[in-house]
Amino acid sequence: MKLRYAKRLDFTGTLDKQEWYSPSEGLYDQATKDLIRNQDKAELVIVVDRAYNCADPSQAHLVVDHINLTGDNPLVGPNDNAVGPRFPVVNNIYLCSADLIDQEETWSIGNPLGKLPTGIAAGVKAGVRLDDQEWQTVKGLGADFYCYNLVQCMILAAHRGLPVVGIALPEGAQLDEQMMIALVR
Repeated sequence: MKLRYAKRLDFTGTLDKQEWYSPSEGLYDQATKDLIRNQDKAELVIVVDRAYNCADPSQAHLVVDHINLTGDNPLVGPNDNAVGPRFPVVNNIYLCSADLIDQEETWSIGNPLGKLPTGIAAGVKAGVRLDDQEWQTVKGLGADFYCYNLVQCMILAAHRGLPVVGIALPEGAQLDEQMMIALVR
C-alpha cells in the first residue's frame, strides 16, 4: 500500500500543515467531509486523532476497529451515488500493520507503523469527556480508548471505498520522526 497516495487528516494540530489537512477547530467539519468525498487519485485515508484513556499514554496506537457511540452518522441525508453506496461495507476498513509494509517506502526505515500497539477506538460526540463509570462501560464494550473524529472519517472513507489508517495519539504524545517519515512517503 503506497502511503504517498493518501488523504491525510490531522485532528491533533501537531503535524506539518504542508502535508496534512488540519481543521481549524481540530474537529470533524464540512471541509473534512468534502476532502474525503473528493474524487482524486487517493488510495486511502490516514487519520490522526487525539485519543483519551489509552492504557499506554506515551505512544500512538494503530486503530484496528471502532465502536460508534457518537449518536451521529455522516451519511444521513440524500446519498451521492457518484461517491459510493448508501450503506457502505465497513468490515476490515482499517489497514493493519501488515498491510502497511511497503518494500519501497517503509521497509527501509524499519516499518515503524508495524511497531505500534493496536486498539479499538470508541467514537464519542465531540467535547464529551467520559467519567470513570462511563469509561468502564465503554471499555466493557471492547474499546481501548476513545476519540472524537476518527469514526466519522472512517464512515465517509468507507462510503468513498477507501481503506483507513487510523492513528490514535494520546494527549501529550507525539509521533516520532520515523513515524512521520513513514506517513508522508
